Amino acid sequence: MIISTVKDKVLSLLSNDTLLPDKSKKQYITLSAAATVTFILWRLCSKRRNQTSTTIDPALLPPFVKGGIPFFGNLLDLQKNPAKFLDHARDTLGPCFSLQIPGQGNVVVITGPLIGEVMKSTKKFDFNRGIETIVPAAKVVSESYKHKFVVEKINSREKHPIIYPVKQNFREHQIDVFSERIQTALKMGLDKELVLSKGEQRAVNAWEFLTILIAYISCPCFAGSKVGYDKDLIAGMATFTQKIIKAGVFLSIFPDWLGKFLVRNFYSVEAEMDLIMKLLVPELQKIRSGEAGDDYEVTFSSMALNLPKEDGQLRSPEDAAYYFNNIALASIHTTSHFASFALHELACRPSLVDDLRAEIATLGNDRTPESVATLPLMDSFFREVLRCDVDFLGMHHLSLKDNVLSSGHIVPKGSLVVGAVAQAHRDSRFLPIDKDTGNVYTECSSLDEFDAYRFVNKKMKSTTIGLDHLTFGLGPHACPGRYFAANEIKYVVAEMLVRYNFRTKSGKRAPDNVLLGMTRFPPTENLIFEGL
Repeated sequence: MIISTVKDKVLSLLSNDTLLPDKSKKQYITLSAAATVTFILWRLCSKRRNQTSTTIDPALLPPFVKGGIPFFGNLLDLQKNPAKFLDHARDTLGPCFSLQIPGQGNVVVITGPLIGEVMKSTKKFDFNRGIETIVPAAKVVSESYKHKFVVEKINSREKHPIIYPVKQNFREHQIDVFSERIQTALKMGLDKELVLSKGEQRAVNAWEFLTILIAYISCPCFAGSKVGYDKDLIAGMATFTQKIIKAGVFLSIFPDWLGKFLVRNFYSVEAEMDLIMKLLVPELQKIRSGEAGDDYEVTFSSMALNLPKEDGQLRSPEDAAYYFNNIALASIHTTSHFASFALHELACRPSLVDDLRAEIATLGNDRTPESVATLPLMDSFFREVLRCDVDFLGMHHLSLKDNVLSSGHIVPKGSLVVGAVAQAHRDSRFLPIDKDTGNVYTECSSLDEFDAYRFVNKKMKSTTIGLDHLTFGLGPHACPGRYFAANEIKYVVAEMLVRYNFRTKSGKRAPDNVLLGMTRFPPTENLIFEGL
């Protein structure tokens, strides 16, 4: 039963991959079965990971949840019902406790206000190193491409060439520069990927379809119109995103030697990186040499190219082009992820679809990312998607030293710390105060339910962050691209509502795909699309 449970979760991710040829998919699935058995044998014969010697008084450490079994810890109980399990752990052990998760070792779980405390303590807890434990994207790219190119090392004191350009150039009042590219790319993608005559129906895997559709948008926005509409780049970035996520699962769960073997031989992103370098480097060289003139199109890659390093020098076109893989992963994966959840929430709520279509109709022919962003119900619906369809445990941080929390618990150096995000979103104690009345916001329905109308006229935008809305992060780690992503997703949903009906086969909300009881992926069940 144990072997079957773990294997099934890995296989469910691998088999949900229509972007791969059937022959390759069968090869990967067969390999994953063997890898799963190898993993279990390794776990049975190895010492537990993340076990560092410590002189800390055990009474001060986060208490362990009881009931775990050897080598698999709390995984099976957590996987059965993550929300119920985490609620019970908090109620019986307090706001901070520890779990044992295969491949992750001992994981410290923080709840409620402790989440904000950790996320704001950037000198004590490292978010980037924490997230690499669950999705080691940089490691996947490096293992795939280091024989061809090794990117520069980034000094911790300099402006980060990926984060800084987004923080400075993707604020709410700046993103309209991408509007035309978003509209053109989305139309191109829909006209190419899903043309349905009136009444014609087709079964569609929403996540796979939206991964491709968002790639149509991300490539011209972040790489530029000259190369961003290249069909090979679009297809490559959609495949790249899926490969990174699945390869990341292998690297984070399996032993290092096996994970690297799988990445190099079966999930390598070398071909996708070749495309990036082939298309972007020449364009960036033109900008650097002056050949492109002064009025060239602004892109993420040009922003990274022109950002000075700590010593005042500019980075090479090759390094700037290489960083496109980071922004492609962030924009394509996250956006398609939540857009997929949005479609699944709509597919079982026909009356909500009617209300959204009526709201969209008020825009007439002025349907743009900016105009759709102003629609109250659309924004309320999207915020509710972000509230409900979030990871059970997320916001991974690595403890940089022995840290004392306000709860009195000591988190040992090297510990992986995760926040009970979905739990916080269901807790009425963290609802914000209405600025006009001075009263705590009162929910119109239970926080355990999905209510698309919850935030209409409540002055709580989908991009506003807080303990009640952690999906876009908090404090220094608030997602700098959230304004772009929110406008993009809402516009994509609006355009699809105008073109199609979509429903589940049963008429009910399809079940999510949850990995290790922690990470929530969109349902694998196809949606039935019908042309309007």
